[in-house]
Amino acid sequence: MSDQTWARYIYRTGQTVGALSAAAVVLLTISDVVLRYFFNKAIFGSDEITNSLLGVLVGAGLIVAAGMRIHISVDLFDAPMRRRFPSAYPRWIRMSELLGTFALAALLTRHAWNSIVNGELTAVLEFPIGWVYAAIAVQVIGALAVLASGWRPPFAAEDEHQ
Repeated sequence: MSDQTWARYIYRTGQTVGALSAAAVVLLTISDVVLRYFFNKAIFGSDEITNSLLGVLVGAGLIVAAGMRIHISVDLFDAPMRRRFPSAYPRWIRMSELLGTFALAALLTRHAWNSIVNGELTAVLEFPIGWVYAAIAVQVIGALAVLASGWRPPFAAEDEHQ
């Protein structure tokens, strides 16, 4: 197994989980709207399920964004900083990505642990929300691992050199 096979596996898992979560959100929302419109009956708890799925979708998207190294940058600052500090700026961006993702992973892990220990339940369906937080925390840790590995999908690495 090459050094980067595990990063590729995490990246593909993020893509798959993200696609499945997005599809589930779309299907649930469409079903809920159709049932409300034609039968005046909503799907019980669909809002909580959709919110949980959106959290999972964002976590999976973070893995993909980490692999592709796509993040928000402010052009007002980006270009002048690149010109002024041409060698230090990319390292500063990489360290900022790693530290920010680590901080997010630590906060989510702590929040998930506290929610599970305290037995927090959602308001309507009363399912343990801490496990959703834990799934998102695992995804953020996966994004951190992909960032730290330096691995990039082949098409993303090609785009950078153009």
